[in-house]
Amino acid sequence: MKKDNNIVKNIITILIGALLMGLLWRVRGEHGWGSSWGLLNAGFVFTLFIAIVKGTRQKLDIGWLSLTALSFMLTTPGWGTLLSQITGIIYDAEDWFNGGNDVYTSVGSAVFLMLCLGFGLASLFGIMLGRGFSEKQWKIKDIVILLAVFYITDLVASAVISPFILNLVQPEAAELFEKGLEIQNIDGSAYQVFMEHFKDVSWAKKIDGGRNYFQSVEVITSTIKAITSLLTVRFIIKDKTSAKTGAVVCSAFAIGITVADLFFYFGNGGYHELRSSYLPEFFYAWGCWEYFTGFIAGGIITAFILKLKPEKDVPDLAFSKIKEKPKAILTFILGTVFMIGVNVVRPVLVRYEESKLMIPATIIAVLFAIGFIILVTGRCGFNATKTPAKNYYTSLLFFFIAYINLVYLLIGTPDCIHLIGNYGFQHTMAILSASIIMVWLAFSKGKLTQYSGE
Repeated sequence: MKKDNNIVKNIITILIGALLMGLLWRVRGEHGWGSSWGLLNAGFVFTLFIAIVKGTRQKLDIGWLSLTALSFMLTTPGWGTLLSQITGIIYDAEDWFNGGNDVYTSVGSAVFLMLCLGFGLASLFGIMLGRGFSEKQWKIKDIVILLAVFYITDLVASAVISPFILNLVQPEAAELFEKGLEIQNIDGSAYQVFMEHFKDVSWAKKIDGGRNYFQSVEVITSTIKAITSLLTVRFIIKDKTSAKTGAVVCSAFAIGITVADLFFYFGNGGYHELRSSYLPEFFYAWGCWEYFTGFIAGGIITAFILKLKPEKDVPDLAFSKIKEKPKAILTFILGTVFMIGVNVVRPVLVRYEESKLMIPATIIAVLFAIGFIILVTGRCGFNATKTPAKNYYTSLLFFFIAYINLVYLLIGTPDCIHLIGNYGFQHTMAILSASIIMVWLAFSKGKLTQYSGE
């Protein structure tokens, strides 16, 4: 009977993990949480959840948990021109909704690029998450080695390897870019011009086909960076658990982002967009793609983490030589002031951007964040040591789910608020997800069962 209960609890927890990442990834695409800042929010909130259900550890104290979230910000490839390629069409314009002098490509090449996009999306985050359950004691030099490999690979792959792979897999990308260069009277092949304006996507956006070419090179590079980073962790840093977890996280996002891209296939009318849409109007392709990318990835990651047997609970050696008082101050600034402050204030600021209410709304958000930080510090201690970490994380998770849902639904200019206007399926799923997660947390009362390996 106990085994059956554990199976049920694990299934529920996997579902909660899927709903949570679905919510966070849908929100990540919203005004207020976009770009790398949305990844910071997703990484922080999801890692809180993992630490709760798996059991807090020394390597997942609030300081290291925050650094794990920060690592997610370092892997943010662009994808604006890639999503509709699953229909077999590449658009030449930056605003691909408007169509233009498009070219046909193979669906296989589009799937390849989406898999690359997903696999490279969360490599460092996956590694850092796995590090929390490993007995390998990371030193500063290990972090330096990993980042050095990551950024050196970025330069080498972008300049030498990725353009060659792109030309092999999808030569139409270069063909489209070269047509755009010809229109602008710019001499040179796609690769030559790419090297002249290395990684300058803002310049490439001005040329038809340029943004697509640059982003396609970037997503292939992101996968190569992920692979070299995982190999570095496994064979140079010699942390098998971190490498394995990183590989699973990468694979989860590769599967999630590619499978969910079917919303664009059916939403854009299928192969070569021969119809207007196969989806009801209620299903907005982009929002549904975002939600289900997170849902699928979150479920896979949660299932893996629940099955993972944590190794000996040891602290990392990085920053261990810093004295306790300065370390406590740094942890407080990073883990409390920065993580809570940024993730509370920024969505409000951005959602009222260019509005007359921006300044007063931001001031209110800042005061609210300060008040919440004072409350948290008073109840849990300066470094969150007056209460069990699991209870602290549970409270933070409940707060952020409630706050994200509130801002998503009610805060911002009219075009940002989702209780008015087109109330699409993705908004329904976001609201439903937040509600289920908060009910689950409320019933847990901070005393969630610790799972396998505990």
